[in-house]
Amino acid sequence: MTPQPLHKLFDAMYHGKYRFDEFLALSPRENYSPVSWKSRTIYKPSRMLRDFHTFLNGFVLEHLPVNTSVSFAYRKGATLIQAVEPHAKSRAFFQADLERFFDSITTPLIRRVLLESETPVADLHDHLDHILGLLTIDGKLPIGYSTSPIVSNACLLSFDHRLAQVSQDRGWIYTRYADDIMLSTEDRANLSNAGAVIETCLASELGDEFKLNPAKSKLTTVGRKVKLLGLVILPTGDIAIDRDVRNRIEAWIHFYLRDRARLLKIFEETYSQGMEEGLERLSGMISYTHAADPAYLEKLRRKFGTTVIDSLLHRSAQ
Repeated sequence: MTPQPLHKLFDAMYHGKYRFDEFLALSPRENYSPVSWKSRTIYKPSRMLRDFHTFLNGFVLEHLPVNTSVSFAYRKGATLIQAVEPHAKSRAFFQADLERFFDSITTPLIRRVLLESETPVADLHDHLDHILGLLTIDGKLPIGYSTSPIVSNACLLSFDHRLAQVSQDRGWIYTRYADDIMLSTEDRANLSNAGAVIETCLASELGDEFKLNPAKSKLTTVGRKVKLLGLVILPTGDIAIDRDVRNRIEAWIHFYLRDRARLLKIFEETYSQGMEEGLERLSGMISYTHAADPAYLEKLRRKFGTTVIDSLLHRSAQ
């Protein structure tokens, strides 16, 4: 595609629904609202900002390069199970979690990535400051914007390349799903300094903002239950959603359809908000199944009905 001025791309998408002057005049601070959820703050964009994010996704962000051989989150057609499959025949596994993932992705890093990447926008530099304002809040990548996941993958590209090369040299297998980093190999001893290696790659490629969460870093070996991203690697090398999770999902759906009183009792014993919080949890588990194991989701549809399963999926997306 021959690069075009941003205003031409904007007009081609909206055909008068919005004027390009409206895009340029939009004040980011007046077009989002913070929502507290558990220990996090999620930012909800206004209708207009959400629409402009859709434009930026389609004409700028989705064109940013991603290392598709190791990064599997936030990509059309990619699933959790694809991030785990490369590790299925390994015997030792190191798992790590990036601390404050979106908060670590700041305006200077996003600016550098956008300037170094090819997009269909011929005059991106002229509008870069305004675009960065639409993508960030207080100089950081916010949770809740549809643009944030795509930006995060692009910003970790150089890190993915570096750790993939190091892993190849050391005989490791490396994959990443959002902020979850997974390494595996045949020999446990070969992963003894994996955490230090990851942090060196982070520092050299992304700077000191990125750190591993020590509480979520662990080294496991075959012989114990190996769980990656909530999926279980079986001794045969097959991958499945943990049996306990599947049993819970199916039991709760059964009671949801056949015995609401019993389901209410289960939820009241577990969750402070009872049925409402319990149904949110069930919906989240089915949404996870949708991402992790589409074949199992189809099994649930056959067993309980497409309408029920899809209504719970819709609930988790609201």
